[in-house]
Amino acid sequence: MGKFDGKQIVGLVGPIIFKKGKSGTIVQTKATKVNQSAATKESASIFGIASAFSKNLRVDLTNITQKFYDRGMVNRLNAQNRAIFEQCYNKDTKKFTFNETSLSRLAGFEFNLESPLINSLWVTPQINISENSLTLNLPAFEVPAELKFPNNANTCGLTVFLSLYMPDQEFHDPPAYQSLEINNDQKNIPAQEFTFEVPDGCLCIVGIKIAYFWRSQNIKTVINHKNFNPAGICGAIVTP
Repeated sequence: MGKFDGKQIVGLVGPIIFKKGKSGTIVQTKATKVNQSAATKESASIFGIASAFSKNLRVDLTNITQKFYDRGMVNRLNAQNRAIFEQCYNKDTKKFTFNETSLSRLAGFEFNLESPLINSLWVTPQINISENSLTLNLPAFEVPAELKFPNNANTCGLTVFLSLYMPDQEFHDPPAYQSLEINNDQKNIPAQEFTFEVPDGCLCIVGIKIAYFWRSQNIKTVINHKNFNPAGICGAIVTP
């Protein structure tokens, strides 16, 4: 209820709010309460879960992205995960149902559209799961035909990363990494196999990042920067 303090009215009078200001009375309309439908609240809840999952993924992969991602990456990742979680949500049971391929749309996600991984590595990795082992197989490739080097780099570290999550829970493990060092004077790189142990019923996010360096007298200078950091997701699989 509004009150008169001897000089001016202060407080709520009907739909109008009176406030004291430096130069006089400030008049505002009362904010109206927005009644959200059950569907709107449900959608907001799914968005919140998807956003939290995206944040966990971004934080866990800080060592991979080094925050060298494009300006729209956060929104792109949120949008992709929201679409996935909405697809996997059962409105009747109010629960998420995930199968092996539920999150496969994350495969091919690029963390930096200014320097896509597919423009640096021109071979396609294959991902397989057998019992509790996940394997990323990288076919043999040639340098520089299928692994590109910037002019100011003479060596690189190709890192395969794996992050584990329970999609609808808070559980997630710290990422695991395996790396391979490649010099620009190596012409033929044999097929490579990277194997990780994985638990049952877990979402496995696996991908590749390439860190380029200039090495001189055993000192390596990092070449990657904000606009150049090839890194992407190669697969997203839920184990049986």
